[in-house]
Amino acid sequence: MSRVLTSKAIAFIVLLAVTVLSAACATAPTQEMSDARQSLQAARDAGAEKYARENLRAADDYLKQAERELELRYFGRARHDAILARSEAQKARTVAVTIREAMAAIEALEDSGGKQPQARAALQEAIEAADDGKDKSAIRLAIKAKRIAEGEASE
Repeated sequence: MSRVLTSKAIAFIVLLAVTVLSAACATAPTQEMSDARQSLQAARDAGAEKYARENLRAADDYLKQAERELELRYFGRARHDAILARSEAQKARTVAVTIREAMAAIEALEDSGGKQPQARAALQEAIEAADDGKDKSAIRLAIKAKRIAEGEASE
């Protein structure tokens, strides 16, 4: 008899776990949607519309898709796309901030009478990479441009 109770108890525990997991997946991804929207706004505030259009467009597309899925109550899909939207928005923000920092370093150098054509060239390459949606290259090149400008300024 105790064996029957034990198997019933195990079956109940398994059923309870499945129910809890199903309920967790069936809830609206409120936090993920909020995070995605905030990340998109932060990217826009950082200048991503100018310097990271491709990543910003991808983030916006993912968020719109997540909103449609949310309306259809496809919560798992909406959560996934909201997370992708946040990731793309964060990339866009990073690209924009890095390019703006490089620009500021070059402008500070030029304001003090210095010239560094290699820094300007690296910055231009960074902007072109960002326009092509190559965020890693854009960041790398913008950092290079900033370092060149700051190296010249400190000498």
